[in-house]
Amino acid sequence: MNLANKTFLNTGASRGIGNALAKALDKEGANLILVARKTENIDLDSKHLRVNADLTHDTDLERLSKTLAQTPIDALLNVTGIGIYKPLEELKKEDLKLSLDINVVAPFALTKNLLANLQKSEMALVLTIGSGGGVMPFKNRSAYCASKFGLRGLILSLAEEFKGKKPHFCLITLGSTITTFAGKSIVEQEEALRSGRAAFPVEWVANKLVEIIKNSDRETEITLYPGEQGFGEWKKTL
Repeated sequence: MNLANKTFLNTGASRGIGNALAKALDKEGANLILVARKTENIDLDSKHLRVNADLTHDTDLERLSKTLAQTPIDALLNVTGIGIYKPLEELKKEDLKLSLDINVVAPFALTKNLLANLQKSEMALVLTIGSGGGVMPFKNRSAYCASKFGLRGLILSLAEEFKGKKPHFCLITLGSTITTFAGKSIVEQEEALRSGRAAFPVEWVANKLVEIIKNSDRETEITLYPGEQGFGEWKKTL
């Protein structure tokens, strides 16, 4: 599938996977709606529409939807995410609420609010970045895993609901990627990768996502773990 002149709404576009994916799509000639809390940090051509929005705020979600009410959208890319890793003794109710708001509620609200936009497109894709933490539990990550388990249930249920209709849903169950997600240092992660620890380079993930987007025969859930793709070895911490 040729992505030139296709319109993608890309959340989390100012850094990490969202930023790398935006750059990869830009090279394909796509039109981008770049959503982030601080879009001034996005180092891409000014031809792309930038929308400042905090996806934890209902007012920002509503304003975004109204701004784009008449805009054809070929694909919604739910990339924004948050990882709060704390033991129960340190975890606050606000941490859990924030995790759910960003990782579950925002993709739900955007999908619902932009449904009419998407249904006008032949492509009509909702691609969402999930996590291995939505399939298996990890200690000290209860808030994160709860939100990612919830996200997986949401997207796979919507895929069933819209089977044979528009939009098409695709969940990427993704393993560790070298970004600043969850407050991790890029330098420390790259050093760990050189030492054999499993993690994806962010550019590899972005290019793989473009490949998946181009494939109209893509599966509903696609699992990508770095150890299975030649990027180090992984063993779950018990």
